[in-house]
Amino acid sequence: MNTDGIKKPTKRILGLNQNVFFMGMVSFFNDFSNEMILSVFPAFFAGVLKAGAASLGMVEGIADGASQFIKIFSGRYSDKIQKRKLPAVLGYALSVAVRPFYINASTLLGVLTPRVIDRVGKGLREAPRDSLISLSVQKEELGKSFGFHRAMDTVGGIAGPLTAYLILRYMPNNFNAVFLCAFVIGLLAIFSFVFIKEVKVVAQYVSNKNSRIPLPPHFFSSLLSFFILSLGTLPVALMLLRIADFGYDLSTIPLFYLIYSVSVSIFSIGAGNLADKIGDRKVLFLGYVILLFSYFALSFHGMVALVISFVLLGLFSAFTDGIQRAYISRISAPEARGTAIGFLNGASGLGFLFAGIVGGLIWQNLGPIYAILVSGLVILGGLFSLYIESRLRRLS
Repeated sequence: MNTDGIKKPTKRILGLNQNVFFMGMVSFFNDFSNEMILSVFPAFFAGVLKAGAASLGMVEGIADGASQFIKIFSGRYSDKIQKRKLPAVLGYALSVAVRPFYINASTLLGVLTPRVIDRVGKGLREAPRDSLISLSVQKEELGKSFGFHRAMDTVGGIAGPLTAYLILRYMPNNFNAVFLCAFVIGLLAIFSFVFIKEVKVVAQYVSNKNSRIPLPPHFFSSLLSFFILSLGTLPVALMLLRIADFGYDLSTIPLFYLIYSVSVSIFSIGAGNLADKIGDRKVLFLGYVILLFSYFALSFHGMVALVISFVLLGLFSAFTDGIQRAYISRISAPEARGTAIGFLNGASGLGFLFAGIVGGLIWQNLGPIYAILVSGLVILGGLFSLYIESRLRRLS
């Protein structure tokens, strides 16, 4: 029963809202495509571009920063025009359209340009997409819905690295085949939007273009905590370079990305259900503690330590990625969901930008142990900020 003035799709597929199910399919195909590319980036940078950790960190930092910055405006715009599907479609289409440009790329600029445009597409789509998911279900299903979406995202993340590994195994160093295959699979994500319905919010401010979009109390103190935590989160692509540090063949890198993706997929739905039961904040806190243990394992030499680190990294992603969005959705008004999620992603993106650039520089110039140590200390600071913010919220 709808109790919030939102006209939600009523059809259910496999016990899930129609929009949630098909947004999961969109994310499956898009992540299948994207993770094929991302999983080979460390090998592509080292083997073709002859670039190191600083260059990889810079590319990922700039790309993620651009993506998250755009999300601030795309979320607010989707709330103003009360359309979430159109910005989401345009964002996915932009990302998929530039992926063929990786083919025959031989310079850092030739990779940076499509990567940034790809991430701008991500910025355009994510806040409207997350808003569309949150508005399609009741609050009691938010954790489950975002958990399913994250799980499908990650199943695609499993298929992508595995496919990339098989291509490179049977066609060594044929990165162009990986990029072309990724483009074709990405087109299926765009097609899946045919089955997704727009959701309209009946809200008093919608008819007044000059009205201020309401945000919840202590909202910006929550953003500060998420910014600090993002600042301490090293890019997965950078962490994958640890494999090369230990002398393992570059072709094994997609397999470790596969381990990470399988871990995320296994735990995502359970993490969402847990958040619905015990609260988002407790699950988020636990997730970042798990990240600290992942960093700790990454500081050791050997295959076992690497496997443990990437399993824990996947568990961390399952406990945080969708849960942050569910938390912000739960505390914000329906008509402000896109704006709130956009601000969350903007704050996180600024943190990811500095984490990628600074983390890459420390990794290359001082060593991976120093990068891991600094990131761990920043995470501890973010957890303290999250704890203080939680206490202040209870007292208000």
